[in-house]
Amino acid sequence: MKVLWQALQVVDLLLLAPLISGVIAWVVARIESKQGVSALQPYFDLVKLFGKERLLPGRAGWLYLMTPPFVFTAMISVAVLIPILTTYPLPLGWMGDMLGGAFLLSLAGVLVQLAAFESGNSYGGLGASRASVLTVLTEPTLILVLVAVALEAHSTYPYVVGATIRSGIGAYLEPAHVLATVAFFLLLLVDTGRLPVHNHGGHSEVAMIDEARLVEYAGGDLALLTWSGHMKQFLLYVIFLDVLLVPWGMASGPGWVPFLVAEGSLVVKVLGLAVIVALVETALARLRFWRYSEYLGLAFLLAVLAVVTSQVGGGAI
Repeated sequence: MKVLWQALQVVDLLLLAPLISGVIAWVVARIESKQGVSALQPYFDLVKLFGKERLLPGRAGWLYLMTPPFVFTAMISVAVLIPILTTYPLPLGWMGDMLGGAFLLSLAGVLVQLAAFESGNSYGGLGASRASVLTVLTEPTLILVLVAVALEAHSTYPYVVGATIRSGIGAYLEPAHVLATVAFFLLLLVDTGRLPVHNHGGHSEVAMIDEARLVEYAGGDLALLTWSGHMKQFLLYVIFLDVLLVPWGMASGPGWVPFLVAEGSLVVKVLGLAVIVALVETALARLRFWRYSEYLGLAFLLAVLAVVTSQVGGGAI
């Protein structure tokens, strides 16, 4: 039964991930008084891309060719390490902790950046350079957030962290936990390409990062990378929701009734967060790229405060 649940987590990742991007685009269009496209448009785009011819730039090497399948596989690997449907670890849940999952996501990002440089396209180099700057600014904050959470739960396994937070209202309202949650949300907006400079409503060079890195890919390769981007967003949403913000609604035992409850809870939580992200994206003005440090500096400061308060503070707010 546990093996089945493990497989269902991967199925949820594959099927629900594109829907999140579609819902965000649909909500943003409605807020801006535009007709927009269907929330199912990401699925149509993937089908179209898989049906197109595979084209490669003249400078494409083995790294460029292996990046799409590796990144796709890395996202699926992270899905077996984190709590998506259950509060207890599944058969492969103990193979890696939050640091291991973060390493896989970071490694996938590095490969995409190297492949963009290898393509020889100026836009690819532009997007990869910008992504490298973001990595330098976001990784220290992410490490501090993980440290703060680990100090609170005395473990880096997401299942243990979730159980610690569910143990009582005092643990949930710990200043360290609140600060780490806010810092992670700020990082979430950057890592999913929403704020502060990304623009999904057009193809402006000023706001191109992820699009620029994938500009030379086509056909099935582009479909895999696009799908992987949807899955990364889904995984970060699940980590934020099921580990930090609302670690409730998951199945605590076997059976189809807990499974249906967990599935319903998962859909409601991720789509609810997608709507909130869409509201934040449309409500806040975007910054110039060189002002990223101000936005991420706030996240870093909150993460530092989370670590400090976990050691010198304590108690609920």
